[in-house]
Amino acid sequence: MDKSIHHSETIFKMLQKINLTQKFSEVYLSHIISIMIAIFSIGYHGKTVDFETHSEHHRTTIAHFLNKGKWDETVIENILKKKVISIIYEESRRTGKPVYIIIDDTVSSKTKPSSKAKHPIEDAYFHFSHLKRKQDYGHQAIAVMLCCNGIVLNYAIIMYDKSVSKIELASKISCELPVAPVISYLLCDSWYVCDKIINCFIVKGFYTIGALKTNRIVYPKGVKCSISRLAATLKESALPLCTVTVKGHQYNIFRYEGNLNGIDNAVVLISFPVGQMGRSNG
Repeated sequence: MDKSIHHSETIFKMLQKINLTQKFSEVYLSHIISIMIAIFSIGYHGKTVDFETHSEHHRTTIAHFLNKGKWDETVIENILKKKVISIIYEESRRTGKPVYIIIDDTVSSKTKPSSKAKHPIEDAYFHFSHLKRKQDYGHQAIAVMLCCNGIVLNYAIIMYDKSVSKIELASKISCELPVAPVISYLLCDSWYVCDKIINCFIVKGFYTIGALKTNRIVYPKGVKCSISRLAATLKESALPLCTVTVKGHQYNIFRYEGNLNGIDNAVVLISFPVGQMGRSNG
């Protein structure tokens, strides 16, 4: 309990520093602090009973605060976003190192309710899981991290409910950000590598580095073909290659620079283990 009191004081001072104490009453701040402590404590299961352990209030009171409390959660969200930008951008200005924006999503799996369930899990849908490589029932969240010089901070966690596309959500994030202090980068997977995202982030000083699906179309020497087809035609003896070593394993890297569908002047790197270039399992 002594640790909880100590952490409460530390968290309260932090909330005070970012002027959150001027936005919410002591009762609301008490709930917020107890929830924050519970989330980072051992044995947290995401239930109100966990919050009760670190609160002076009964869990029904906390549940009422979460479900029916008259407060604007976007106030906290916007204040924290501004603080994260301030810290990361200041580090970039101080060191001259780039800002990295990392966008990724994951599915929190749930048990699919029966057709007779009176209270199915709210906002749960079927989403494609990269880990399971199939449709998975649950909540999908999109996380946005800002990073510079080893400092990594959470900028936003967005519940994805399919009402707005992931492309639109990522584009909205780009609109919120100031122009980067130095040339910086967006890191993302293949979902987000498209002309709209690239154009939105380049305006703010961020180049896009992301994965590509092998069926994406490229135009080597003006010939239209998929990346997988291009990769199958490559021969080590006839190409200028770069060899890199990752965790003791060597890879040949082929560099394509040219058009992708919808994207002008892109750079695509195709990697193969040394000796396996052009093979279907490369």
